[in-house]
Amino acid sequence: MINLPAATLDPVVAEIASLAGMPTDQVVVVSAEPVTFPDGGLGCPEPGMAYPQVLVDGYKIVATAGRETYDYRGSAPGTFRRCKTPG
Repeated sequence: MINLPAATLDPVVAEIASLAGMPTDQVVVVSAEPVTFPDGGLGCPEPGMAYPQVLVDGYKIVATAGRETYDYRGSAPGTFRRCKTPG
């Protein structure tokens, strides 16, 4: 499901394209949707980090580029980070 405005989605697609070394039109967005995460770790905690234990409204974007899948989480446009932990 793709349920996010281009202003939120486009910067993430551009970053994925840059990481994959390919044009943005070759990045396939698999899903992009609003999510309520269980805490400030956005469902993708980084080792050694502590997060506020409150519900956080945010977004999850999953895309493929080449043979790799990219999972990005954010709580506001421009605040996305790549999730490298399954979740």
